[in-house]
Formats: sequence, C-alpha cells, structure tokens
Amino acid sequence: MKLAIKLSWVLALIIVILLSGLRLFSQERTKVLYIQRTDTPPKIDGQLDDPGWQEIQPVSGFIQYNPVNGAPASEETYVWAAYDDKYLYFAFLLKDSRPEKIWAELTPRNRFQNNDSITVILDTYNDRRTSVSFTVNPKGVQKNSVETIWKSAARIREDGWAAEMAIPFKSLRFSSSSEQVWGINFVRYLHRLNETDYWTEVKRDLPRLQQMAELRGLSGIRPGQNLEFYPYLGVRSSRWEEEKDGKLAAGLDVKYGLKPNLYLDITASPDFSQVESDPFIYQLSPYENYLRENRPFFSEGSEYFRLKTEQGFSWPASVRLFYSRRIKDPRLAAKITGKTDGFSFGLLGALNKTDYGSSQFGIFRITKDIFRNSQVGIYYTGVREETSSNQNLAFDYSFNFKDIYYLRGASIFSFDSASDNSRNGIHMIEMNRWPDAGLQMSFGFQRIEDNVSLKAGYLNRLDFQALNGTLGYAWRFNQGTVQRFSLNLSGSLNENSHGLKVSERLDFSLNFDFFNRIDFNLRAFGGKSQYQVKNANDQLIWNGEFLNIYGGRLDLGWEKGGFFKDLNLELGWQKKGIYNEDFTAVLPGDQLDLEASFSLKPRSNVEISLGADYIQQNLSETGEKIFAGLTYEASLHYQITHQLFISTRILGETRESQYNFDLLLGYYLGAGSIVQLSFKTSQHKEFMEVEKGRSTTLKVSYLLRI
Repeated sequence: MKLAIKLSWVLALIIVILLSGLRLFSQERTKVLYIQRTDTPPKIDGQLDDPGWQEIQPVSGFIQYNPVNGAPASEETYVWAAYDDKYLYFAFLLKDSRPEKIWAELTPRNRFQNNDSITVILDTYNDRRTSVSFTVNPKGVQKNSVETIWKSAARIREDGWAAEMAIPFKSLRFSSSSEQVWGINFVRYLHRLNETDYWTEVKRDLPRLQQMAELRGLSGIRPGQNLEFYPYLGVRSSRWEEEKDGKLAAGLDVKYGLKPNLYLDITASPDFSQVESDPFIYQLSPYENYLRENRPFFSEGSEYFRLKTEQGFSWPASVRLFYSRRIKDPRLAAKITGKTDGFSFGLLGALNKTDYGSSQFGIFRITKDIFRNSQVGIYYTGVREETSSNQNLAFDYSFNFKDIYYLRGASIFSFDSASDNSRNGIHMIEMNRWPDAGLQMSFGFQRIEDNVSLKAGYLNRLDFQALNGTLGYAWRFNQGTVQRFSLNLSGSLNENSHGLKVSERLDFSLNFDFFNRIDFNLRAFGGKSQYQVKNANDQLIWNGEFLNIYGGRLDLGWEKGGFFKDLNLELGWQKKGIYNEDFTAVLPGDQLDLEASFSLKPRSNVEISLGADYIQQNLSETGEKIFAGLTYEASLHYQITHQLFISTRILGETRESQYNFDLLLGYYLGAGSIVQLSFKTSQHKEFMEVEKGRSTTLKVSYLLRI
C-alpha cells in the first residue's frame, strides 16, 4: 500500500478518535406556534381584512440572522396562521418605515432574486433534516423549493406590505398520524438593509433546520388522493438546412401519492422544447464538461439522488454517481421519491432512445437518518445497452459532531461487462471544521482507480488520488465597511492510483464581504504538475513530464437592486500546460480568462442581462497565440402581466461563429397550466461544415389534480 493510502487511513482513524468524544448535535425547540382550525377560510388577496384573522393572535418577535446575528429585527413582522381540511393559511404584516424603498420584481415564478420577501419553511416530518419552503415577494410572485401548487397574494401599503398564503395539504408530504407536529420557521428579507430575519434565533454555525420552531394543533388532515395528470399537446415545424419536418406530439406526466410521504412520477413521451439551450463551453482539456440539468422531470427531487460527498467542499476530481444528462432522449421514465421512518428513497427507471437503438437506466438510492444530524446510505446505478452493461454500487455517510465538525465519505465500485473489473474503486473521505468565524480547517483524501466506469454518472478524472488540506481563519464584524473577512492556505499532493506523484500545489486566498453587498475574492497558487493526455487507443495516461504552474484569480460581485441590478467580474491568469487540438500532447504556456456579466432592471417587470467570457492561450516558447475565443449571452425578459410574458435569449461563440437564439411567448392559464409559443434558430459547425436550422413549436400543457 502506497504512502498516500496509508496516510488517508491514519487521518480517518485520528478523526474518529478526536470526534468520538464530542457530543452529537442537540438543539431544543425555542418557540411553538399553536395553530387554530377555521370555519371561515380567508380570501387570498393580501388585504388582511378577513374576520378570521381578527380572531387570531399573531406571533412576532423576529430575530436577525444577518447582518447582526442575534439582534432584534429592525422592522416588525406579524404572522397569523390557521387551517381547515384542505389548506394551511398564513397572513403576514411586514412593517417598513421606508415603504418607498421596498424592492420587488414582477418575474416568472421562482425567478426573482434578493427581493423583499417572506418565506414559510415547513419541516413536515419534524426530523430536522428535510423541509419545503414557500416564498412570496411584495408583487405577489411565488418562489418554492419544490414545484407544486399553492395560492398567494401581496400588496404594498403605507406602513410596509402584506401577504397571504394558502398551501393545499395535497401539495405537502407528511406522515399519516392523526395529530401532527411539524417544524416551522419564517424568514423575512429586507433588501434596503440587506437584512435577514428569522422568527426563531438562528445561529450561523448550527444547521438551520435544527433551530426551527414547532407547529402544533394540526389534526385530522390528509393529503387526499394526490393524483395529478399533466398532459400536453404540441405541434412543431422544423427546418434544418434543406430538410423540413412537421410533427404533432402528445405526452403525459403523472404524479401519484403512494403514501402521504412517498410519490410516484411518470413521464411518457416527454417534450422539452421549452427548455433553454445549453451555453457554449470551449473544450480545452480531455475532460468532459459538466452541464446543468434544466429538464423539470429530472431536476425536481434531484436531492434524493445525491451522494453525501456532493455536500460541503469540492473535491479535486468531480464524482457523481447519477448524471441525468446521460438520459438524452427518454421515451418513458418513472421515479419514486420520498421519506418514511427516517429512510429517504430515490428510485428511477428510464428507457432512453439512442442512435443505435435504446438503453435502459436503473437508479436506486436509500439513506437512513441516524443520531441527530447524520446519515448513511447505499446507492446503485445501472445502464444496459444493446451489447453491454455497466453497474455501480456505493456506500456513503455524513456525520455531524459538535455543531461544526463533519466527517463525510464514500466508497464506490464499478462493474462493466467489457472489463475484468479489477482496480475499479473510488474512495473519498473528508473531515472539516468550518465555522462562520474562527479557525477553519479541512482535510481529505480521494482515490480514483484506473478501471472505473460510471456510464450513468459523471467522472472527470481517472487513475488519480489526492491528499489535500486547508487551514484558515475568518472574522465577522457587526458594523463598519467589511462584514466578513477570511484567509485560507491550502495544499494538495496528488498521485496516480499506483502511488507515483503527478502534481503538488499550494493555494492562498483572501475573501471580503462588504455591507454594501460587494464580494471580493483574491486567489493565488503555485506548484508543478503532470497532465493526462490521450494515447493511440484514446485512453488517458499521465505524460510523465512536470511543468511549473502558478497564477491568480480576482472575483468581484455586486448585487445592488434597482435599475443597475447586479454586476460580476472575474479575471484570471495562470502559467500551465496547453493542450494541442486532439489532446495528445501538452506544451508550456499561459492562459488568460476574463468573464463579465451584468443585469439591468429599467422597470420591475423588465430585465436585460448581458454576459461574456473570453479565453486566450499562448505558448511560452514562441509567444504564439494558439487559442482565442469569446462566448456570450444576452437575454431580455418582459413580464407583461402575472400571466403573460415574452422572453428572448441568444447564446453564441466567436471562434466558429455558432449561436442559439430562443424566443418564448407564454401565458399561464393557472397553476401548472400554460400555453407556449417558442421559436428557435441556430447555427452550428458539424464536421467542418456550417449548418443552420430553426423550429417553431406551439404547446399547451394543463394540470389536472384529483
């Protein structure tokens, strides 16, 4: 066994010994909200003049989370709560001594950011680990942590603003107990003060769900059948070069509550025509670029399919056991997600259409809550294609000790029909202590053997192992200019999976958070590294030659609100190895990265966004510029009314003159129901030839709930 592996097990043993004497997290509920049943449901209009509210005593006494943790809220907030057989009702009066400074946007659902807002957080299992949240801004725009149906309204008043919510029990997951006890909290954000207030006192270094209040008084409630049908009908006309195509498409999504806390989702012939095009990303290394999932069927409930090592800090190599973008063209897919008796479940199956036939995906994920804030889990993924199969099995864990100490890890084994399945493991372990202020440290080990294959997942490195550590300190201030300041020193020693050193690196970073919403980060690094290149069999191997690496990066972010909404700047330069076009060789060089984006808000219902990313690579020996490319993005969104909107977006790059242009006109018929007219045009370079295409799609989707 090589030195790095031995050190990792020694590190794990030391961590367990150190943490075994620390108390597990424990936090008692500090507040209780006793809710009353009502026989006169309120009208959800934001007026707060219903007789039912007058009979209920509101709760108040919010406490700052930010900027001054633990101080009384700067403005008063009052909350009323009631329920009947179908709905959970809330009313809010949010006092504001400067109502003219209230910041609220009229946007599509879930799209506003950093607005004045009020949020309800519900821990319906009362397990202090899972929650759903419902947020509304002063314009009445909704935001929720899971896509579901609920009602809300809000109005700006002379003394602040007011809001009302009606959340159907059909939209919630909870146990079948006749008497319900839930965790609950309320969160208010005041934009002009950059202040976040909670109803309970929420300390920065403790898990927020462990600091919830209790909701008592719910009885005799049921989610009903909880059966939803979401059919769609669409017609599409496409033209790609000289080829024309017309298509009439129909599909169906179904959601069924197997139990109050366990749901089945099925999609047949799904259509993703309304999903935005992917951004252009230059391929400058042999490692696959990771793309975000935008399709609702796969993005909703994705938390049930994550490894515990995907929480916390990033690893030198990215490992995801399930990467839903592998299912490119699903013909039929189903998933079961939910939680019961401390177990969380995620099951997914999909029939995927490919260029050579079809493939079948099977995903099974289960985790068990243990102690106060810890979990263990097992994970299985499998892909069967026409002539091959791939399966992966994992065990993972996350332990929380004494509030700010975490121990996380995973072991994964890969089994492929085309391999002898030797040297097929991934092993990760990490310990960190990361308080909001004070001493910070993190130590970890990651090993990826050279015969691993995750065909249902994502892996950007093979034949690699890393031993890394970080030591830092953070300061937080309650007044002045700087709100928080931190500095960190980190180092890594990397080897191939046979124990031969391939790189070493030292990083230093400074991070500033200012009270005026400006964030400033400065990083510098140095070291030496080998690079993985492709051999004649298209396999990645280490090139055996060390190159000196060093450089730095500057990040600046400013969230202002109003006409000039936000600004982000990133500038980086590094001395590094530069790949040739087919990734078979590396030469010494340097790379310049410059990224900028900003958003304008000329009116509360209009937003204009612009962004660009420029990359340039030069060879050290000759000074030759061998790569220069600019990717760009521009968008305009006009929310004409709460129901009607128009949105345009263009994504492009200059090196090959490629672009995607999307135009979407939509009208919301009601919660979950929409008519959409989309137009897309693009220009791509395929096999040295430029190809152009366009498509127009009219789609109607309607939500039926039983």
